[in-house]
Amino acid sequence: MSGAGNDFLVWEGAVEIGERELSAIRRLCRRGTGVGADGVLFVSREGPGRVAAAYFNADGSVGRFCGNGTRCAARFAVLKGLAGARLVVRTGWGDVAAEVAGGGVTLALPEPVAVGRAVSSLDATGVLEREAYAVAVGVPHAVAFVAPGVDLAALDLSRLGPALRHHPDMREGANASFVEVLGPSRVRVRTWERGVEAETLACGAGSVATAVTACALGRATAPVSLETRSGQTLEVGFRFAGEVARDVTLAGDARVVFEGTLDPAEWEGA
Repeated sequence: MSGAGNDFLVWEGAVEIGERELSAIRRLCRRGTGVGADGVLFVSREGPGRVAAAYFNADGSVGRFCGNGTRCAARFAVLKGLAGARLVVRTGWGDVAAEVAGGGVTLALPEPVAVGRAVSSLDATGVLEREAYAVAVGVPHAVAFVAPGVDLAALDLSRLGPALRHHPDMREGANASFVEVLGPSRVRVRTWERGVEAETLACGAGSVATAVTACALGRATAPVSLETRSGQTLEVGFRFAGEVARDVTLAGDARVVFEGTLDPAEWEGA
């Protein structure tokens, strides 16, 4: 499945995950020699209107929350008859309410989001502003804005991405989002993702972190439209209560790209 270009291998059912399974996840997510994906989802029914979504990054690490992955899990649940169009998806972050309408999914996040402390953007070339911002959206994020006149599309994320992702002031590391403001309610964002260790075509939670940060700094107003690397747009809505963004929503597409049968030997590692 693809959520705004963030792509996932999705299975129905809960699976016990050990080292063999983690090895299979890493192998299957590897592009060229595997299926190729940013991560893996196991979606299972928990009760009326409820499903669980276990998410693993491409490197086999557990993902506490993935915005685009959760939207794909919600649509998958509806397509497989596991839940109706209004459902709750249990994630490592908590219960996420979801509404599926055709190929679009809107999530209501379980907790408010606040912009954290400022940290250095770790850029000595002047293409980024000096300060970046730490934001938690289920998992840690760092948001950096390009300097005036700099084209986001021209940034070398192979250099800037790993530096901000491994920021020394963020002990767990972070997903690193780089932002260009396009207008009062529109921004462009590129994200280097932790656990993928590469730029992805979109990052849902990173888009939430970006939108809240841009509005907190007075550079945008909610709701915010975010243009991703794939060219797809994600929409983030919220309201500020003091310095905290509440009633945060994330909306965008969630598409089934193909369905197939995995060779058992690829899962078993034979």
